[in-house]
Amino acid sequence: MKSHDSYLDMVYRALGYSGRPFLKYAWRKIPEHNIVVVEAPTGYGKTALSQAFSLYSLSENFKSVIAYPLRSLLEDQVQKFRYLMDNLGHRDIVGTRYMHHLDSYYFVKPITLTTIDTLSMCLFGLEPRDLDKSISQYLEGSITWTLGHYLFARSTVLLSNIVLDEAHLLADTTKSLNFLRALLIIARQNDLKLLLESATLPKAFIETLKSIERDIEVIKFDESIDPDFVEDREKKEIDFTRPYKVEEDKYEVILEWLREGKKIVDNEGLRALLVFNTVREALEMYNRLMASEFKEYEIILLHSRFTEKDRYAKINKLRELTGRLKRILGKENAGEKVEYIVVATQVIEAGVDISSNVFITDIAPANSLIQRLGRFLRYEGETHGFLRIWYEEPNKKNMYKVYDLELVRRTIEYLRGHKKFNPHLPAMYHGLLDSVYRREDFVIKYTEVSQLVNLTLVVESPYIAIRKFVELGGSFIRESVMVPVVAANTLNDKLEIIPLGITSLKPEHVIGELVKKNNKIIINEEKEPLPRNKNELIKRILRKSLDKYFIAFIVKGEYDPVKGLVLGE
Repeated sequence: MKSHDSYLDMVYRALGYSGRPFLKYAWRKIPEHNIVVVEAPTGYGKTALSQAFSLYSLSENFKSVIAYPLRSLLEDQVQKFRYLMDNLGHRDIVGTRYMHHLDSYYFVKPITLTTIDTLSMCLFGLEPRDLDKSISQYLEGSITWTLGHYLFARSTVLLSNIVLDEAHLLADTTKSLNFLRALLIIARQNDLKLLLESATLPKAFIETLKSIERDIEVIKFDESIDPDFVEDREKKEIDFTRPYKVEEDKYEVILEWLREGKKIVDNEGLRALLVFNTVREALEMYNRLMASEFKEYEIILLHSRFTEKDRYAKINKLRELTGRLKRILGKENAGEKVEYIVVATQVIEAGVDISSNVFITDIAPANSLIQRLGRFLRYEGETHGFLRIWYEEPNKKNMYKVYDLELVRRTIEYLRGHKKFNPHLPAMYHGLLDSVYRREDFVIKYTEVSQLVNLTLVVESPYIAIRKFVELGGSFIRESVMVPVVAANTLNDKLEIIPLGITSLKPEHVIGELVKKNNKIIINEEKEPLPRNKNELIKRILRKSLDKYFIAFIVKGEYDPVKGLVLGE
């Protein structure tokens, strides 16, 4: 049997890389504990721990499930896992299970990459493949189908070691935090190994986890273990000013900052990342850039409302650009510049390996802000950067766009009190995290947790799990369920499905639905308007979208590969 150290060494040798000292330190502890939390900076290469964890699980005759909060992160990682395992001679052992990707049904492959949503459904016996049948029978008042898949979906998770990547995102809502607590309890009850990874773990969040399970091993980044990495991050020079409040002139201010940043980094070439909290704002900025002097640059718009094919094309383009950048960094007088402008929403926070030397962003709570800034001066050899953060007057009582208003206010307050801000090492940004997040921000409903844990103890029927799933609005994790839609202007083209958050789907947007009957795709006009009440809307959409004939809602709006889905007013 191999020593524990050898699994991470195998990963590094296969990739031709000497490895990170702190990850080697962390790995020596991970196999010795059942539940481990690892904090390491953005861009530090934590994927290597997930890969070593998978190899270790294989040798111990366990499967491994690597769960990601975002599809974009999973899609970025799966090729890395397949490349590594192929290099090590392990053929066809890596699969994915999410949305329409079905090559690891019920997580049967030895290594399965999935989303947190799919993991949660399988954990409670509701594999998405069976969901339409189970939901429709539940809504009709009876469940008569075989229990085999229900129990198999559950047991295949309970016989796996599990990794939760970017685990901090499970602290965003009470619902997701309830699930995390339930998972910790279920892991202990079933003697599973559970590895949680993140770059941003506030002290209050760690204390919350410790209050759930005392035996959690927390491994936080230790600068003394990797002084070379720390030195590289510390020498990055950042032109930073305190967050600036914008009015109606927001886009003009951003354009002026972009011009200012271009002058500062002109010798290296402009690599700009502009991050917005809503798709509407990102689209407006893209349009303004295309009408400005910056239209000659490679400009890429990235948000959640693209088809899978077009999203892949954009990500691959970014990989091509950053691959060129990595090759020339550190080479004196390389004589080559890699230049681009990326306009993005929160999707950039995880799963996109890209760097920038000009970073302009809307404010966000500290966790999200630091994750975004993991795409700023990300690579070794990048030493000079321009950083600007703006904010606006909130237009909702308790929300700043899509975020909790109080967390945003605390973030602004901290940053406005500091002349300098370096987001590249935990020692530099923990002051921000710990000033923003408090124990009372991590609310857990213990009755809900108990109900979730009990779902894994019921063997006679999936009825209770289905009832809970419907009660929670179609997700054990998210407040906003994803709904399949197609734009009206693409109905005569090749059918392309776009995932849209239910909170973005207004009744006036829906003009019909696509269904499949007798192997033909049929357009049904929407005769009964969708309800405006959120709970009723969720129930209606669940009922429709889980019907076996249903394909997608037809929405008023236009789609194109460059801008994505633009909903009609």
